[in-house]
Amino acid sequence: MTSVASPRALRITCAIGTILVAVQLAWLVPFILDVNRGTWGPGLTGPLPSAHSCVSAYWTANEAIEQTPDVYAESVASIPQADKTAIRVPRKLGPLNIDAYEYPPTFLLLPRLLTFVAHDFWAFRRVWFVLNFVVVIAAVILVARRLDRANGTGAIWLTPFVIAAPAIIATFQIGNAQLAVIAASMLAMLLFERRSKAAGGLLLAYVTVAKLYPGVLVLFLLLRRDWRAAWWTVGFGSALVAISMAAFGLAPFEAFLDHVPKLMSGEAFPAFRNPAAVGINGSIPGIVFKLGLFGVPGMNFEAMRIVGWLYTLVVIAGTTWLALRVRDDRLAPLVWLAILILATLRSPFLPTYAPFPSMWLATLLAALAWRRGPREAVPAIVCWCVLAIGFGPGGLPPRWSAVWSTLQTGVAFGLLVLAYRENKRKPSRPTLGS
Repeated sequence: MTSVASPRALRITCAIGTILVAVQLAWLVPFILDVNRGTWGPGLTGPLPSAHSCVSAYWTANEAIEQTPDVYAESVASIPQADKTAIRVPRKLGPLNIDAYEYPPTFLLLPRLLTFVAHDFWAFRRVWFVLNFVVVIAAVILVARRLDRANGTGAIWLTPFVIAAPAIIATFQIGNAQLAVIAASMLAMLLFERRSKAAGGLLLAYVTVAKLYPGVLVLFLLLRRDWRAAWWTVGFGSALVAISMAAFGLAPFEAFLDHVPKLMSGEAFPAFRNPAAVGINGSIPGIVFKLGLFGVPGMNFEAMRIVGWLYTLVVIAGTTWLALRVRDDRLAPLVWLAILILATLRSPFLPTYAPFPSMWLATLLAALAWRRGPREAVPAIVCWCVLAIGFGPGGLPPRWSAVWSTLQTGVAFGLLVLAYRENKRKPSRPTLGS
């Protein structure tokens, strides 16, 4: 069996990245096992406070949906306030703040399934952490191996840096599903390549009906005329929606349809009541409220809705262009990640985990450039460094946070340009070792 040759510099880099990840996990895992082992606020080494918990939203919504079909009601996760513009007061699960649930009801199929092995929230939180970590690591390694086989790169040696940034480790801490959704989308595309159309279809179907934005990959498949992959995805997606309706009833879906306009405009997110949260928002529609921090008039939810829909056209156009014009299958993972980056930036609220797919793309681009010489990898490395520095809510004054998060969004687009340039290069013969 052949494997990609590994220059000494790449091996040393891999060791450094592995140590960075291991040190952070050594700090985090005891907190996952016992939530009472640590208390901290946001900072460079831990951008999200210990009390923040996205996974609490999944558990609470799954528990509440039988009695309260409108799991988007403020009373589910928050203590109702007379002033609807005030910073929300979250309900508690032990020392953790319950987060607001903002996904379609179909997302709850997986949490419901996991309750068969995790009978209380604390066990669920631990299982969810392991599941998220395994899915992300598997995807990162398999994508790197695929790129190495096709291009003779050393991508596998840079994989620790996909998750080495404190903001990414902190996302595992809070249990947010974003990393796993992106990773599962990439795994689905790998399965389609390996002719495992049904397995890939099931995976992509779930993340699409659970989070919506991975649906741009279905558009990509249709434009590429990969009919079998697309129809497996559509078929499984329809089945998952039907199963969700049978499990939860129609009322949660009616509540979600009523909630969608608020999701699209950003009104559904309590974070927009908090200037500190506004500042760390890395999305394109989020720029509207960041401009409001600097006194620009008219920066409201209606403006955000308009910007969001205009940017949706950019996402569709970008996906179409990539599907029809970029045909070099050696670099297909770059295309998939580029589409996911464009799609994630459409979200009204995209906080500290926003750079994850861009950091992943940066590591792949660095590996591709490194084979031409370490200096060639400098642009991708610099982009990774900018993306890796996250301050979290309250880590900087809101205006400074707004500047930094907007810079990171700009870097994401810079990486898309680097990916395009990489695709335009003539293929070089892979260098393999034994």
